[in-house]
Amino acid sequence: MGGRTLAVDVRETREVMKLDVIGTVPGAPAPLLGVANLRGTVLAVADARPLLALAPKPATSGGSAIVLATGGLEAAVPIDGVLGLEWFDEPLPADDVPDGPLKTFAAGLVPRPDGPVILLDAARLLEALRAPWAPAAPEAQP
Repeated sequence: MGGRTLAVDVRETREVMKLDVIGTVPGAPAPLLGVANLRGTVLAVADARPLLALAPKPATSGGSAIVLATGGLEAAVPIDGVLGLEWFDEPLPADDVPDGPLKTFAAGLVPRPDGPVILLDAARLLEALRAPWAPAAPEAQP
């Protein structure tokens, strides 16, 4: 995504889908790009690139998205592509990730032959994507 190789835990991933049509949602705040139909279910399509400080790229019909589902939240996040599935025992600590937006969403590092990649914390990312349009918490009543 955005020129970076990133990883997500398959347990926090529902599937990879093709974005056939992205329906607009009038007045929707960023990062909501719109909605998509996933086998009859309306699914939010949200752009994670700004949160991760990655180069923007408009989501287009026919592109791919990874459907993240964890912590009771679910959204399709446009991606550039999928490299595949790889097994790892435990992620390495994210201590070597430079401070910044990517470290905010890093759950650890996944070792790969060409160098470690950041394992994203899907729950934290989905919460941040939802924040601009999440309803405010109700005020306590006396």
